[in-house]
Amino acid sequence: MRAGGVQATFTQQVDAAAGRIDIAIIRTSDATGVAGGGLLTAILFDAVGGGPANLSVTGTATAPGGAPASLQVAPVPVVTVR
Repeated sequence: MRAGGVQATFTQQVDAAAGRIDIAIIRTSDATGVAGGGLLTAILFDAVGGGPANLSVTGTATAPGGAPASLQVAPVPVVTVR
């Protein structure tokens, strides 16, 4: 996201009651966008008890000008805390 010397801004919003985390990465003043592969973000959890946890990951992306852009999200397996 820092390709081409453009500053990337990262923001997060956690809604513990709903079990949701919203993450936004924005490249302002970027007329060309960025392409490539790699890790965009990582999430660290503190386990509060044992058992399985189902996680789902979704995402959207836009190109410069607001047009939809493709985004591939890897499937997340069930996580089991022991």
